[in-house]
Amino acid sequence: MLAQYKLTISIFLCTLVFFLSCKEQKPSQGIRKKVSEIIFDDPIQDSLKDFWYTHQVASPDRLKIVNDPDNSNNDLLKVSLQVGDKVAGGSRSEIIIKPKDSFGYRNNYSFRFKFPKSFFENEEKEGVILLNQWHNVPYPGYNYTNQIVKVRVPFAMMVKHTTDGEFYMLLHYGLKVGILNEMVFAKWPGNLKPDVWYTFENEIFWSLYDDGYAIPKIDGTCFQVEDKDVCTFKGANMYHVRPHDYKMGLYWSAGHMHDRYIYYDDFKMESGRSSYFPTTLIDTITTVKNNE
Repeated sequence: MLAQYKLTISIFLCTLVFFLSCKEQKPSQGIRKKVSEIIFDDPIQDSLKDFWYTHQVASPDRLKIVNDPDNSNNDLLKVSLQVGDKVAGGSRSEIIIKPKDSFGYRNNYSFRFKFPKSFFENEEKEGVILLNQWHNVPYPGYNYTNQIVKVRVPFAMMVKHTTDGEFYMLLHYGLKVGILNEMVFAKWPGNLKPDVWYTFENEIFWSLYDDGYAIPKIDGTCFQVEDKDVCTFKGANMYHVRPHDYKMGLYWSAGHMHDRYIYYDDFKMESGRSSYFPTTLIDTITTVKNNE
């Protein structure tokens, strides 16, 4: 029986992991091989590209293509959010991409953003204003109206503001559902200023397992956890196999008293699928081979 079991595992190994040439892999590494790629490229000129979903705004005028005051040959996306705007149960003006990235996909995206001076008006209450997020969709078999399990989105980048007028960039990464809380919060060490262009870039590998990761940076600078640089955030970033939606714009917490807007430019996203086996499977295969 043991010999038959080993034979079955060996056949399984050589068939499914043939591209390894049956060589032993390090247990800590998954196997990834790029086999396809989709590119979403929007330089923001004249109008938004067709791949954007634009229905999550209170009014069409919350999204405007405007001329760049610093470059007459360039256009920008101006996203506005006003006090009282409510869409899909929240105060938001967001555009959406549905890249269909399930586990085993690697996604690289970047964009530029700029705040006007009015963005930094002081608020009476502490709060956050999300600029971009990967929003999970309901578990298979459910939708937004009948879903039972409530979860936090696995990645979001936001401006945090305090009652004393401090504004800084914050992100969170990881899963949070029920008593499970693997979410990590990190602060960007740079200063936020009006009328300055910032470039955000991020690489995410989607996984149900602990080999998932994200590498977010602003102007090439990593975020920090407890004043220590963390350039790669690791851990599972999917609750199930249904792909997340990407959302960008403005979405704030309750209690904001001032209208706000922001400029975006030069958005690009590359989504590539990988041939993929989770680390746990590689560990199992390696253990069996070592015991032969």
